[in-house]
Amino acid sequence: MANQGDNLCGGINEIQGEDFQEAIKLLNKTLATLATGDGPSFEVVKVKSVTSQVVAGNLYRYKVQLSQGDEIKESNVEIWSQPWLQEKGTNIKIKFDGEENNSIDSTF
Repeated sequence: MANQGDNLCGGINEIQGEDFQEAIKLLNKTLATLATGDGPSFEVVKVKSVTSQVVAGNLYRYKVQLSQGDEIKESNVEIWSQPWLQEKGTNIKIKFDGEENNSIDSTF
């Protein structure tokens, strides 16, 4: 059985400490990039949890509160980062709790 601090290839790992801070930086950077294109602008209000998984890059899953203007939405965000790709190396998917037909899927 793996220790709590061990990362299993392909396994989902809860992120903490310095890795958590780096994941938050990635989230903020990706949301800012989304806003510069034709996507909406969101700000992170609160991060509830972050996990990562190694899958031909890194797949980060966030449970967060996002604000868009005065509205705050409970959201699930996935960022798939493949930094070695010069184009189309980051994909972000945002799903809003209780809004099954309202989601965002963008690659840049």
